[in-house]
Amino acid sequence: MAAPRTEVPAPREPWPAHLLAFTAAALAVLALPRLPDVRFLILAALPAFAPWRRRALYATAALGALLTAWQAQRALDARWPLEASGAERAVAGRVISLPESQLAPPDEGGAPRRDWRFLFRPDDPALPPRIRVAWYRADAEVKAGQCWRLTLRLRAPHGDVNPGGFDYEAWLFRQGIAATATVRAAEPCARRGGLWLLRARQALVDRLQAWLPQHPGLGLVLGLTVGDRGLLTERDWDAFRITGTSHLMAIAGLHVGMVTAAAYFLLRWLWVLWPSLTLRLPAQKAALVGSAATATAYALLSGFEPPAQRALIMLLLGYAALWFERPALVPRALMLAWFAIVAADPLALLSPGLWLSFCAVGAILYAVSGRLGSGGRLLELLRLQALLSLALLPLTFFFFQGGGWLGPLANAMVVPLFTLLLPALLLAVVLAALAPALGLPVLSAVAWAIYAVRAALGWAAAHAPGAWIAASPQPAALLLALLGVIALMAPRGLPLKTFAALCFVPLFLPFASAPQSGFALTALDVGQGLSVVVRTAQHALLFDAGPAFGEDFDAGRSQVVPYLLAQGVRRLDLMIVSHADVDHRGGAPAVRRALTVDEELGALATRPCVGGDRWSWDGVDFEILNGPQDAADLPHPRNNGGCVLRVAAGDHAALLPADIEAGAERRLLADQPQALRADVLLAPHHGSRTSSTEAFVRAVAPRVVIYPAGWQNRFDFPRAPVVARYAALGAEQHMTGLEGAVTVRVDQSGILALGSERRLHPRLWRQPAQPVPGAPQSRVGLGASP
Repeated sequence: MAAPRTEVPAPREPWPAHLLAFTAAALAVLALPRLPDVRFLILAALPAFAPWRRRALYATAALGALLTAWQAQRALDARWPLEASGAERAVAGRVISLPESQLAPPDEGGAPRRDWRFLFRPDDPALPPRIRVAWYRADAEVKAGQCWRLTLRLRAPHGDVNPGGFDYEAWLFRQGIAATATVRAAEPCARRGGLWLLRARQALVDRLQAWLPQHPGLGLVLGLTVGDRGLLTERDWDAFRITGTSHLMAIAGLHVGMVTAAAYFLLRWLWVLWPSLTLRLPAQKAALVGSAATATAYALLSGFEPPAQRALIMLLLGYAALWFERPALVPRALMLAWFAIVAADPLALLSPGLWLSFCAVGAILYAVSGRLGSGGRLLELLRLQALLSLALLPLTFFFFQGGGWLGPLANAMVVPLFTLLLPALLLAVVLAALAPALGLPVLSAVAWAIYAVRAALGWAAAHAPGAWIAASPQPAALLLALLGVIALMAPRGLPLKTFAALCFVPLFLPFASAPQSGFALTALDVGQGLSVVVRTAQHALLFDAGPAFGEDFDAGRSQVVPYLLAQGVRRLDLMIVSHADVDHRGGAPAVRRALTVDEELGALATRPCVGGDRWSWDGVDFEILNGPQDAADLPHPRNNGGCVLRVAAGDHAALLPADIEAGAERRLLADQPQALRADVLLAPHHGSRTSSTEAFVRAVAPRVVIYPAGWQNRFDFPRAPVVARYAALGAEQHMTGLEGAVTVRVDQSGILALGSERRLHPRLWRQPAQPVPGAPQSRVGLGASP
């Protein structure tokens, strides 16, 4: 008689394997250019129901993919449609965030005005549920929780798209913001009630502003208590970035941990003062309950943003393990917190804060487990800080394009100070509310102490040599550094562990992505402005640096510098600022702060552009055709006196005429018509009707025309008659605002390749590339990687 068959039980994979499968599947979906069809997802999930050995692991991965696709589709479905951008709607609704504001120019009568930005939830279900609203030159005060009846000009989520640059559309996507809008008309409405937490935070903001009027530390106090960072300036953020302490102003695990630790030790000390209480509940468990409640209150006070949510979930799960006296389960609680957070919101994987916070907590748990050895308190603190800095180094370079040696030292000194100052600040706020006569002096003293720390960080950032190393390493270098982190944290007996530090060296080494011959020209997407990068085999030139408008937007900081670093450029041989308009010069200071600029020419330099100046780099010829002295007798001398640059590889050239108008075009046609011939043309003055005269267009005879103009810009550039002139020649036309950064490769044989960022690198949250209205279809090779 045959023996009965016994089924081999499916292996039970450990928790980390399931978390890795779930996370990898979610990331794979987010990396797709568009979401797969629902029928494909259903078919892909079917193997999870078949009886095979690895079906549990496969089911976990399928769950991650399905949840991510569902959440992403919901976010995409809520977005305002691209074709309806510019439409106006009158709607009532509520302000659902703490508003940000800055002073605007006063009106004609001298009355003050402010620019406001806030999230708005309209009552109309036909509109997106979360709209980011800008209200310029407003004469009203906007408060969180207020009801307003607004006339909004709505726009689909859209932003500048450049390799390595800040992806505004991705940020809107992960924040759940489905539209942006500007206010055309407004009147308040009288609705009250609801949004109690938000209105309580606004009330605390108002009190703090009244308690600390004109105090230099007010912005820091608001940021640390209610998460309102609107008063922090670019100089503040530069100081935090260079010293590696930006995390101090983003309420997350560190802050929740500081408040929790202070509450735990205070409550434990108070509890033992009443022995009868300890008989009912041990002091340790009473402190756990009280500190968990304190952490929850602080997370709510800060706005319960995703970083605070993640920190609170990790804390409560860890506390649960300690409550049941199972400290060995704390690492598993951390994994469970990751699963809960990512399952609830897979789009959080796009947030740097998620990765940084969990890696930091994991490194701390590893360090306090005693695996790094023992020693005195100071030695253990320094060892922990060194481990944290090294563990987060690859992520810091990946997300923030740089790192610095000052960070570990600054954090070793500042974090212990904040461990005392943050609980003291919260206690001072409570005391000021209960007993102003006693609490206000204490609050002011703590605010001055916090400001003193910020001032010290600013001094260190300004005076420490080479404190920040700007770099955007290649993926291979990042993976090697990650292996270095793993090797350094491994047991002491691991072979070659002493050489693990060498794995970090490639992070700091430059890499080359320059053309081997000819030149590569990239017209960056900087909104309504101009910034062009020209690279030869060994040199890099920046022609204009894009716009900057106060603290709101700086194309140099958010787009130009990140693009250059992503291309391996840390030193510019030459920066030319064609003329003094802010949409051309605004980003130049940010470029100087981040990169080494060997030489400058033009409006911001002591040496102006002079027609006839020539030089050669790597077989590529550069020539200035126009400068300020050429426009002395022309109207609009600022525009007509702008630098005009010609770049040529043999007989094939690109022409960069900045904002010259018809007068300068006529002079160039009269003086040097042969020099105007070019294969690639940056349309003069962004495609304005004041430029691109018929004679100029015929003289240049471009094969490719690039309009450096913003999407749906208020000037309606490029103008239809200009587009028609180039179309009549059969020129291929592209616009940075519609396609993202446009790159052209040119050598002595002609145009080798032409590509735009939106076409070459689509993302599921990005709007698709659009053609220039009225222009002929692409023929040169758009879509081929340059």
